[in-house]
Amino acid sequence: MTLSRRRPSFRNLATRRAGLWICLATLSVLLVLTAPFGSAPPLFPRIVLVSAGHLPFLLILIAFAWFGPVWGLGVSAWAVCLMGLIGLGSGDPTLLWLPAVLLAFAALSYRGLKQWEQTARIESVRVDRIEEQINTQSEEIHRLQDLESAIEQRLKRYQQLRQIANAFNLSLTLEDLLESIVRAAGDLVQGTDHVLLYLVEEGSLQLELKKVWRRSGSATIKEKRGDAFDQWVMRQGQPLLVEEAGRDFRFPERGAQKAGRTFGSLLAVPLITEHRFLGVLRLESAAAHGLSPNDLRLLRILGDLASLGIENSYLYTRMAQLAVTDDLTGLAVREHFQKKLSDELIRAGKAKAPLSILLIDIDRFKVYNDSLGHSAGDKLIREIGALLLQVRRPGDLAGRFGGEEFVCLYPSTLRQEAVRRAEQIRVRVEATPIELRREVTRITVSIGVASFPEDGLTAETLLQAADRRLYQAKAKGRNQVWAEG
Repeated sequence: MTLSRRRPSFRNLATRRAGLWICLATLSVLLVLTAPFGSAPPLFPRIVLVSAGHLPFLLILIAFAWFGPVWGLGVSAWAVCLMGLIGLGSGDPTLLWLPAVLLAFAALSYRGLKQWEQTARIESVRVDRIEEQINTQSEEIHRLQDLESAIEQRLKRYQQLRQIANAFNLSLTLEDLLESIVRAAGDLVQGTDHVLLYLVEEGSLQLELKKVWRRSGSATIKEKRGDAFDQWVMRQGQPLLVEEAGRDFRFPERGAQKAGRTFGSLLAVPLITEHRFLGVLRLESAAAHGLSPNDLRLLRILGDLASLGIENSYLYTRMAQLAVTDDLTGLAVREHFQKKLSDELIRAGKAKAPLSILLIDIDRFKVYNDSLGHSAGDKLIREIGALLLQVRRPGDLAGRFGGEEFVCLYPSTLRQEAVRRAEQIRVRVEATPIELRREVTRITVSIGVASFPEDGLTAETLLQAADRRLYQAKAKGRNQVWAEG
């Protein structure tokens, strides 16, 4: 470590040296002129000589302080020699002590300068160490500030993720949930321009585009089934980060320009639960390197939350279906049918529109069930349920009323049309062979028809009328449609 001193500029240094030379020359002339040499009287009084004799002390001090030890020693030598010559030449004993005093003063000044320089050097080293410590601590403070900023950013993002998770839990319907997922992905990853959400179609391994989020514009998404990037994620079951969409070696024949829109980088994560592969969540940025590994880490967390939310939505939908659907036949359960019938009766009453219902019963079902077993009985019930679903029209509702009984609701349908459709069902059931215990058999059904408003104004009276006519059909020999009485 070296002593750091402020050095004067060359111009200032030259000016000071010139001033010092002028002072030395002037003082030399003054001292010579005031000194009493021989019998010649001095030009100035003695007090001037004594006063001038003390000026070298000031010059010695200035030389040491401003110009360093070399100049200080040089000025000291000049002062000692000059004052010694003047004292010897004038014969004045009072001037003979000045050279010794000057010499002693020069020695003290030199020593003082050296001590000052040593002290300054030590202080400079100490100051440098303090500055180094300050710099180190400043760097540590900056590092801690950066770390604090990064932690705050992560906390902010994790708070966003928690809010997103809460939003997913509140969105039980699949449509609302998918909208929440794509919007959350766009908000969470700031560099995203497009978010695409694909789900796997039921019963196949094909992707289907379900939701699109755009930061701006209205670019058309052509890949309704996904492209090479989405297929890669689906096959590998791994996240994908492509920082330059046109240059990734994994997709040599697949450029971003083929997508019909421009994107420079993309992220894609699989949506997977413990049970199955659900789909792909994909983010695109128009800029190359617009999406980073940090964004991928966030998207993976979001993908896990989205997968859980979608699975919960499927379960919720399934439970909702089970609440209104018979598990054996897929038809509406009795409670749901009765509620729907009541609602349709209110609507029909306000619109003064007709409405009809069918009550259907499998003929001799107990014989099949007792002789061939409950599995055979269940198969008969499933077959009738499947047939009723096949002949159902938009707006109709078919339900299982209990045991081997079924019921159909036909809004805006007159009695004559209901009878015609009931006859079609009866004929189709009779014409459909069913294999039971490796034997092909044919079954028949009896059907009772009731219509609003002729046969009743409430769900209870209509069902009673249909039930009464159903038993009339059975009493008349079964395999019939009865709409009177």
